[in-house]
Amino acid sequence: MRGKSGVVCRWAGLLALLLFALRLPAADSDANAEEAGRRVPVTVVKAAVATLEVWEPAVGELEAVDAPGIAAEVGGRVVAVAVDVGHRVKRGKVLAEIDPEDYRLARELARADIRRLEALIRSQELQVERLRSLLRQKSVNRSALDEAEARLGALQAQRQAARVRLQQAERNIQKAHVRSPIDGRVDARRVSVGDYVKVGMPLFHLTSPDRLRARLPYPESLAGRLRVGLPVRLRTPTAPEKPVEAEVTDLRPMITPENRAIEVIVAFDNPGGWEAGASVTGQVRIERREQAVVVPEICVVARPAGRVVYVIENGVARQRKVRTGLRHRGMVEIRAGLEPGELVARDGAGFLTDGVPVEVADR
Repeated sequence: MRGKSGVVCRWAGLLALLLFALRLPAADSDANAEEAGRRVPVTVVKAAVATLEVWEPAVGELEAVDAPGIAAEVGGRVVAVAVDVGHRVKRGKVLAEIDPEDYRLARELARADIRRLEALIRSQELQVERLRSLLRQKSVNRSALDEAEARLGALQAQRQAARVRLQQAERNIQKAHVRSPIDGRVDARRVSVGDYVKVGMPLFHLTSPDRLRARLPYPESLAGRLRVGLPVRLRTPTAPEKPVEAEVTDLRPMITPENRAIEVIVAFDNPGGWEAGASVTGQVRIERREQAVVVPEICVVARPAGRVVYVIENGVARQRKVRTGLRHRGMVEIRAGLEPGELVARDGAGFLTDGVPVEVADR
């Protein structure tokens, strides 16, 4: 009996050793699994260097820089109208004609008055010469010569006034032919043949297509970031294939109880096909940063310490406080706290803490 019990004990001991040996690898496997379970899966991205630009859009309208209203410069009856709305005109073209007959008569009257006065002046000059000769001979008084010279001066002044009246009459004859001051298009016609017009009465409205002005409204919150000289991109539905790049030429406040805005003015040469009165879509570049360090916005997370990113070093996330700048199209500028080329957590960054192990996943 004692021999059988000894054999049983030896077999029991061997079985225990075998079971212990089989359990050791299982324990190591569990430890490895636990370690892997503590790693946070993330994707990573390198901090890049880029030129960052921010463009602010607005929808406005186009107008002609040169858009004169043509008014009558002389009064009279309209005897001819040469153009209508929509007509293209060249500078100097006659748009309408006002009856010039009264001004022709005034011109002839001024010419006749000049001829009369010139005859009187010649006669008076002879009289003055005779009196001067007699005065040298002491045959007349000095006062007679003075009176003759004064009359000569008065006649000469009258002749000068008649010459001015002649110039005015000739000028009125020219003004009776209403001419276009620019190359442009007739947008409005307010006169017909037979109308009697007075000085200053509106006759036509013209616009020049060569030089245009875009008016873009922006909220007053951008007033401190808008300035003359900023680059602008413009597009219009009338010529979508011809975008324009220009600069801000002026800023005008449009602050009223109903509308608090800043109006950006952009003057530019018409590339062709752009029309005054059409709508225009504009973009003003309000910010530009050269050599900016940028990362996707998802990389920056809020923590009690402030805004941070997690730099990945040897499989461990290291918290780094950063100062952010411009944001544009999903990217954010890092003004301080991060160097170009550093590897930062992207997807999963919001689940990280300082010093936690990470597992970098392929994207």
